[in-house]
Amino acid sequence: MGEPVREVCADLLTRANSAAEDGPRGFENATISIVDALSKEVSTADLVAISYRLQALSGLTMNLHGREYRLINEAAFKAAATCPLVLRGTFGEVEFDREEFLRLALSFAEPAGNG
Repeated sequence: MGEPVREVCADLLTRANSAAEDGPRGFENATISIVDALSKEVSTADLVAISYRLQALSGLTMNLHGREYRLINEAAFKAAATCPLVLRGTFGEVEFDREEFLRLALSFAEPAGNG
């Protein structure tokens, strides 16, 4: 069993993701962009948790009708902020429990209207 990764605020995940997307490409550059954007307001432990949670989120795809899709929307960020995440192995592999992640994401998704 690995070490649990702390929960973070969904808004921080969204902002960290935007900072990573706006900065130079590459994992190390993304990490630097996230630290630059958030380090004045969050702890080092939160920065680490944000990084792991975004890493797990970026690796999450769903297979629908034989095609792979990435589910990155507000509900996904909210689910990623709180879904149990465990750090395993020497290289820090992280992965969400798919069923729990999907359950959380669906609970945060707004029901579609009919009109």
